[in-house]
Amino acid sequence: MAAGRRYDIVLSREQFAHLNRISTARRHTVREVRNARILLARHRQVPVRGLVAWLSCSSATIAAVCRRFCAGGWSGCCREAAHGRPAGYAPREREEACAWVQNSPQTFDLPRTRWSLSDVQACWSARHSARPPARSTFRRWFRAQRLPWWQIHSACTSRDPQFAVKASAVCGAYCQAPPQWGLFCYDQKPQLQALTRDVPNRFCAPGQPGRQEHDYHRHGVLEVHALLDVRSGQCQWVARDNHRQQTIARVLYDWLAVRPERQFLLVMDNLAANHAPAVRQALDALRKLVIVLRIPTHSSWLNEVERVFADLQRQLLDHASAPSVADLAAQIGSWFDWRNARASAYNWTLGPDSVMFATGH
Repeated sequence: MAAGRRYDIVLSREQFAHLNRISTARRHTVREVRNARILLARHRQVPVRGLVAWLSCSSATIAAVCRRFCAGGWSGCCREAAHGRPAGYAPREREEACAWVQNSPQTFDLPRTRWSLSDVQACWSARHSARPPARSTFRRWFRAQRLPWWQIHSACTSRDPQFAVKASAVCGAYCQAPPQWGLFCYDQKPQLQALTRDVPNRFCAPGQPGRQEHDYHRHGVLEVHALLDVRSGQCQWVARDNHRQQTIARVLYDWLAVRPERQFLLVMDNLAANHAPAVRQALDALRKLVIVLRIPTHSSWLNEVERVFADLQRQLLDHASAPSVADLAAQIGSWFDWRNARASAYNWTLGPDSVMFATGH
C-alpha cells in the first residue's frame, strides 16, 4: 500500500453482493470491474503483492481504490480526477461552433455550400479575436455531438397531394390483399447499355481493391420489363428496345393472360405510358378484374420490383461487359434464372396505417 498506509475494507452483505455482480458483468467498464475485484480481494485479506500479479496493476492503484472507497463508498471509488490539460475553450464556444455546421456556410458570408474544417476556422477568426482552435479540435467537438458535417445525402420528397391515400392503398395491398387475388408489381428499367472496355476488369488483391477501366465502348441499349409476384418472389422479365404504350400493353397482356387468378392488384408507377389508352384496353381485354394501384410521385420505394432492379444493378450491371445487346440480354436472363431459383417474398412490414403517411416521407 502507498506510503505505508493500510486501508481495511469491510463490506456489508449488500455491498459484497453488489460488487460481486459487477466483477463478473460485461456491461460495466473495465475500470469498474477492476475496482470491484480489488475491493472484494482486500475484503478477503488477499495480499497486495498477489493482487498486483493477478490484476496487472500497481500497488499505488490498489491503495488509491481502497482510499476512495473508504472516503466515499463505491461512487467515490469510481470517480477519478480529470486527466490531461484543462479545457481551453468554454462550453459556449463549443456549442457555437457546432451550431455553425448545422447551417449553410453562405449564412456566414462564405462562398461555399459545404463546410470544411478550414471554413470553420475562418468563421471563428471572423467572430473571435483569439486564435482559432486546431482542425483536430473542431473535429473532436463535432464527433462528440455526432455531427456528420462533411456529409450531404440526396433526398427526394413527394409533393403528391394524395400521397397518404396512395401509399396506404399500396401498403394495404401488400399486407392485406385477399389470397385469391393476384398481387403483382410492374416496372421498366430503361437504357441498359451494352459496354466493353479495352482493359478487362481486375479483381481485388491484398491491400488493393478491384479496378475497372473508365473508358468504354457502347454497343447499343435495351430495356428490361419486369413483373414481380409479390407473394412468391418470382419475377418475370423480358427485354425490349422501348417502353412505349403498345409494348407495355403487349407485355402485360401476355403475362397476365396465362395466370389462373381472376382478380389482380397491379402496382405501377406514374409513367404516362403505363396508364395510356393502349394499356387500359389490353387490361380490359383480359376479361378479368384488374385494379391498378398508382404509387405516389417520387416514391418508387413503394414498388417492390425496384428492389429486384437494385439487386440486378449491384450484382450484375455495375461491372458487366457485353459486346452486343444480345449478349447483355443473355447475361440478364441468366441472372433472373439464378434469382428465381432462390426467390422468396420480401418481408414488407409497413402497414397501411403508418404515421409516416400523415407527414410525408
